[in-house]
Amino acid sequence: MVTRDCVLIGVEGNHDQAFIAKILKNIFRLTECQNQIYLDSIWRKFIPTYPTQSGKLHLRLDMPSILYNEVLSIAIYAGEGSKLIENLQLKLSDIDYSNSLKAFGIVADADSNMPSSVVQRYRDGLKDLFPGFPSETSCIGAIVDDKPRLGIFILPDNSSNGVLDTMLCKCGDVAYPSLMPRAKEYISKFSADEVGLIGWKPFDRQKAIVAAVASILKPGGTNTATLSNNDWVSQNTYNQIDEIKAFCTFLENLLELKLDKVGLGTDQGGQPISI
Repeated sequence: MVTRDCVLIGVEGNHDQAFIAKILKNIFRLTECQNQIYLDSIWRKFIPTYPTQSGKLHLRLDMPSILYNEVLSIAIYAGEGSKLIENLQLKLSDIDYSNSLKAFGIVADADSNMPSSVVQRYRDGLKDLFPGFPSETSCIGAIVDDKPRLGIFILPDNSSNGVLDTMLCKCGDVAYPSLMPRAKEYISKFSADEVGLIGWKPFDRQKAIVAAVASILKPGGTNTATLSNNDWVSQNTYNQIDEIKAFCTFLENLLELKLDKVGLGTDQGGQPISI
């Protein structure tokens, strides 16, 4: 079996998981692992068992997305929102991660918080596992050259309030210029009173816009499914959306995997990677 450097990326939900997996496939040209014969041993503890320890038969299983090329194996683990820190502590409790992982990163939404406060929450929760985890505002989106390499990216752009869908709405304007205006017009017809009765949280409007387009592209499809199957993340959106470029730069630095001008993944020596 090929020995690859392993990277773990923790996210709060399946939406973020699908987004990063799509970037790794479409922009970095990694392959999604669909067969356990390509599974690096470190990830076996991350493969969920059914039923879970809770005994609940209908609980969603926290299966990571695992992607690889000739030199890297990357697991994107969605840790049930606010339980991400707790679940990462459990998963890594008996793994020699300091020697097994090349890099570890967190990708989280700012929501209505200052990005610095989100970083500090993860710093406080992960400092026992990763003492060098970023804490200073200047480290948001940058990489700490520790063992393993460490980094955190706060969506949408490391400085603004918002969520992944804040970025996706910009991607939609590029990828679906005929559909996005109609989706926005439809969502805009809901008054503040109606939104209050429905119970929308901050940034649910952007999620609803993405969902409206998703329902046209694939009736009955979810936001997670449209990220995997449609063109929100592509070479086209990478070329035109600064936030996508910034996030790809973060991944380049975390993974030490460079992109050439057409978005084909290259190894550390600058040579294209065959997959």
